Amino acid sequence: MENRPSETGSLAETILRDTREQRPWTFDSCGVETRDVTLSTGDYAVPARCRRDPGTDTYHPEFAVERKSPHDFLTTLTWNRDRFVAELERAAEWTRPLPVVVETSWESLLRGRGPAAWRDVHPNQIVGTVSAWTRCYNVDFRFTENRRRAERCAFLLLVRDSLLCRIDER
Repeated sequence: MENRPSETGSLAETILRDTREQRPWTFDSCGVETRDVTLSTGDYAVPARCRRDPGTDTYHPEFAVERKSPHDFLTTLTWNRDRFVAELERAAEWTRPLPVVVETSWESLLRGRGPAAWRDVHPNQIVGTVSAWTRCYNVDFRFTENRRRAERCAFLLLVRDSLLCRIDER
């Protein structure tokens, strides 16, 4: 694997975005560029926290953010559990938990509003699964009011990790 790319500024100037993102965040209001690549884990990462495998042209992050729309989050809890658990297992050895930023509030999910209402997912299933995954895996769920706040939350998590990484290196 290649070494990590270097960053020129005090914070990341580029955010790597997984090519499989269905409705990608652009981070337009954050003053950074995005570059579409294949990430092995997560949906968004910074180049300084990735190793690139030139054979597969895949980036393997040491920290990344996973984006979940409300619909995708509920699908993850029900029909696509195995795929998501595999993602959680890939992040098991990371120094910091994999943040999963959900584009809806915890309250909306538990009150059965929006996708939870038409997906017929009981609030106890949501609470139980999130609780179990938080205990068993290196994951941290972040629920936000809407898509825009979720994007801002992800950006701040990536910046925070970059800063903490620099402190850890001292």
